[in-house]
Amino acid sequence: MRTRMILALVASVAVAACHRGRHQAADVQPDAQVDAGATEASTQAPVPATDAGQVQAFLTGLYAHYLSSKNDTFDMFGANKTEVFDADTLALLADDKKALKDELGDVDGDLLCDCQDFVSLKSQIVVQSATPTDAEASADVQDIGMPGLTPRHILFKLTKSGGAWRIHDIKAGAQDWLRTTLAEEIKNLKGAAPLIRGPDNGP
Repeated sequence: MRTRMILALVASVAVAACHRGRHQAADVQPDAQVDAGATEASTQAPVPATDAGQVQAFLTGLYAHYLSSKNDTFDMFGANKTEVFDADTLALLADDKKALKDELGDVDGDLLCDCQDFVSLKSQIVVQSATPTDAEASADVQDIGMPGLTPRHILFKLTKSGGAWRIHDIKAGAQDWLRTTLAEEIKNLKGAAPLIRGPDNGP
């Protein structure tokens, strides 16, 4: 009788020990899984910038030249034009310059600020739409160095080529789109149909 009681006690202790082992394993396993997941996440590459973010960065970079007029040499239609415009619009600008024969044309100001000169420009940029190749955006600009001036509203059509965003067309305030203005000027100077380069054959 005593022997049976001893055997029953040993068996119950073994079963309890077995249950404790299973619970401990269950408690440890989720922690191990979390740690593995955290390690995997920490080694993943950073998420690339969105198309809209790249457009925002491009325009922000352009307007950085207008934060102060002191020692400013940025010229959107001159030395810096390849940093501003895409190939189609650069070609259209070249055609217009050739047609003008060094005369002053219809575009006689800086369209990024819609001004002749500036002191300190503050810009607020909004990207309306963006795909991997095309985008539309706007900028509200205010010269905080010239109190009393009305804020200017600038519209942009942009394209991406060779991994870089560039302006395809720009509209400053009440003026017409740049490409339309250039095309009309070339037509009037040459007495021919508008000359516009590009796959869509339009401004």
